[in-house]
Order: sequence, then structure tokens, then C-alpha cells
Amino acid sequence: MTQRRRVAALLLSVVICVVFVVPGGSKVSASGSNLEAADFTSYQLVTYKGDTITVGVDGSCFTVVSDAVSDFTVTLKDAVSYSRVKEISLEDGETSADFADYAEEDTLYYVSVRYTLDGTDFDSANNYVFMEDGKLNFYKSLVYDFNVDRCSELLTDGESLKEDLMPQNDIECDSPILKSYSDEICEGATDDWNKVFKIYTYITRVMSYDDVQVSDSSVVYQDGCVCLLRRGVAICEGFGNVFTALCRAQGIPATVEFGIGMVDYDEITDESIETNESPDHAWAAVCLGNKWFFVDPTFDIGSYYEGDSWDSGHVEYSTPGYNYYLLPLEAFSYDHKICDADTVHGIEESGSCGDYATYDISMDGTLTIHGRGEIKLPYGCNGFSKVVFASDSDITAIGEECFSDCDLITSVVIPDTVTEIDNSAFNTCEDLEYVYLPEGLTTISKQAFDYCDELAYVRVPDSVTDLGQWAFDDCPRLYISVPSSLDGFDSNYDIEPMHIEQR
Repeated sequence: MTQRRRVAALLLSVVICVVFVVPGGSKVSASGSNLEAADFTSYQLVTYKGDTITVGVDGSCFTVVSDAVSDFTVTLKDAVSYSRVKEISLEDGETSADFADYAEEDTLYYVSVRYTLDGTDFDSANNYVFMEDGKLNFYKSLVYDFNVDRCSELLTDGESLKEDLMPQNDIECDSPILKSYSDEICEGATDDWNKVFKIYTYITRVMSYDDVQVSDSSVVYQDGCVCLLRRGVAICEGFGNVFTALCRAQGIPATVEFGIGMVDYDEITDESIETNESPDHAWAAVCLGNKWFFVDPTFDIGSYYEGDSWDSGHVEYSTPGYNYYLLPLEAFSYDHKICDADTVHGIEESGSCGDYATYDISMDGTLTIHGRGEIKLPYGCNGFSKVVFASDSDITAIGEECFSDCDLITSVVIPDTVTEIDNSAFNTCEDLEYVYLPEGLTTISKQAFDYCDELAYVRVPDSVTDLGQWAFDDCPRLYISVPSSLDGFDSNYDIEPMHIEQR
């Protein structure tokens, strides 16, 4: 988890705490925006048992249809102030809540659908609507089409689902310790739906969000699931890892996802989200009944770990929820932009990555670089797990932020033709364990490998004369060998490498 993500996660947790306690009072209108209607008029929510609840819009009515639940409370709330506008009870199979007299034209609202099942209260509040010419419409999220495209990597064929059962970095689903945790949490569950529900309930009700971590720059916190389960605290990526590992340990396909979490009206309707691909949040997706659903434990968490250090904190309790449990893409897209899933396979694409260089990504997750000169991957291009430089290429520089946030690559062999690695070129490659740096390389610029917290060994060649500030900062497992001429390169590091060899 990068410092950027840590800070964003802290802000996220603070805002969440605030928005759900906004008191009533003068209504702040969400009108004035260019609200576009979605091209769907209904979608299906699911209960924790897998039964469907179809929500829809019909004329001025919000409709709720289910064979599994008979009584609902449907509440229209203002999307800015979160104040209640109108609450309507649907009992004994009633299906329509008419908001004709309560919803103002061209004003964004969200609809909360509450129900009780087997003694547990559920609230699905991520249903955004607006009234236009007396007709209720689902709001079209600014990132919905983008999310549909990115979710193309969530496959349901047998081979792809096998991949979503395998161990990965920080997802130790094959660990006997983690398997023991998973079996204990899922004890008594009769099917996969119930197992996933027990796993989510454990995370959101037993674990705590680590507010200490997001403000601490002196420790690199590990997101390995066994460690997090033992401590009982994590931040967003950790919760995603734990959920995914516990599901995989039960033979249930799941994956971690990275993207942007939006927490209020301004962010949901800000058009800049359409071009922003800098992840600040993480969650998970799970495949049940051969269909992918989205979960965000951070948004539903019930406790927060507060204090001055990681070993002396205390837990502050609040009320957990199930608002972000097993959401379909339509509802999840209202406040989540999906930038990437941690699947080993890739999204097939190709394009330019420099004035004289191109790239292509194959379905097996291999990125191949062709051409010459400096390379810089397009913003947001990270759906690959292996990097290959074509044999006839003549790449001379790895450009600024070229591979930044490419979480899945584990090793990279830099070609002998490369002389410069620019600022933040491999920043936050969290799975990167080994990189080969060629003789002839002269420059490793600022923060080039910062936050590569799995990096185990690097030999900086004698040809390097410029090693930038924080080039290998926050790499706590790193054994690095450097020429004596580079003595003192690690000054002002937040976290030094495990061992520095001067030769």
C-alpha cells in the first residue's frame, strides 16, 4: 500500500465517518448538474443466501420485487445532505414506492432499500436516481462504461476461475494457518453463499480499520493475510487480501481490485473522475453462482484502530453495515472506479509507449515492448504480470512512472541497452522481488523503486554515477549491493534496505 494510498484511505475513513452522521436541517439541493439517465431501468441485488431482489424504476415509482423477502422499507435521501426526504414501507408483497410528490426535478437522490432476513438487518443504499419530466431514472455513473470494460478481465470459464483460487503475494490461501482461520470462520456454513457471508461478517465486525498505519511513515506495514488476521487490523488493501484469501481457502474464486473510491456527491459527479486512473482504494470481487459480485469491507467496517503507534493503539467501535456486500456492477459503479483486478491474466491491448516504441499485452498477462528510445506506458496501463523486451528492441530509457503501480510483476530484466531509469519508474510495484540492472546503466532517478516492499536483491552496476533521492526507500527486505562511489545514497530514507553492501 503506497503512502499515497494510505493517505487517501485515511481521508476516506474520515469522510465516511462524517457523511453518515450528517444531521437533518436545511436541505442542500443536488440540482444543477448534467444528470444523465442510465440505459438500464432495473438490476438485481442478492441476499446473503443468493436470492434475488430486483430494484427498478417505473414512471415515478421505485420498485422492489423479490420472492425471498416480503417486507421492505424504501427511503429517498438527498445525495448532498444525506437527509431523509421520504420513507415508504412496502409490506406483504407491495412492490412500488411512488416518489412523484417528493422528488424534485433534476435533483440527485439515492434510495435505501432496507429489509430483515433471518434476524439480520440489511440496507442496500447504493441506488442513485433522479426525476426528469415526472419520470424516475437511474443515474448513469460517470465511470459505468469504463467499469464495464475493465471488468472484462473477470472471466467465468473454468481455467480463469482456477487462477482465482491460487495463492499470490499477500494472499496465502495455501497456508495451513490461514486455512485454519478460514475453516473456523466458516464453521457451520452449508454452502458457498453462507461461507462468503461469514467471511465478510468476520472482517467488518471483528477486524478494525488501521488509522495508525495511514499516518505512519516510519514502518512498512505488510499486507500478508496471516499477519493481518493475527493483528486484527488492516487498511483497504489488507481487507481485500484477507477476504480474497479466506474465500480461496474455501475453494471460492475471488480477487482483489484496485481503483478509486468516491465518498460524496462532489466526487460522484466530478467529471475529472473519467480521466483519473490513479488508484487510492482497494476492495474485492467474488464469484458465486458463476457471476461476479463486488464487496468493499472498508466502506462497511465497524471498528477503527486509533493511537500513536502500531503496538499501542486502541479500538474505537461504530456500527458496521452490509451496504457494500455482493453489489452488482450497476450499483457498485456509483462510487467506485475499477482500475484493475489482481488477476494474473491480462486484458488484451496494444498501443504506443514512446516516440519510437510500442507495446502489446497478451491474454496470458505478458507485456511485450518493441522499438527504441525511451518508453513510458500509457496512464492506467497495468493489466499484466510479466514484462518482456523484444529481442530486436533498442530501449535506452525507462521513462518517468513507466511501471508505477504495476502490482503483479515479480521480476524484471532491464535490457543492456538501457542507460537511464527515470523518476518513480517502478514506484509501488508491490510484488516485485528481483530486478536485473545492466552494466552501462548510468542513472537511477528519484524514487525509482520506492515502495517495492517485496524487493529482495539488487546489484547496482559500477557504471551508475547518479542514484537519486529515495531511489530504494521503503524496501525493508532489500539486500542491495552498490559501488563505494555511491556511499550515503540512503540518507533521509524513511525506511532503509535490510542490508547495504558497499563494494
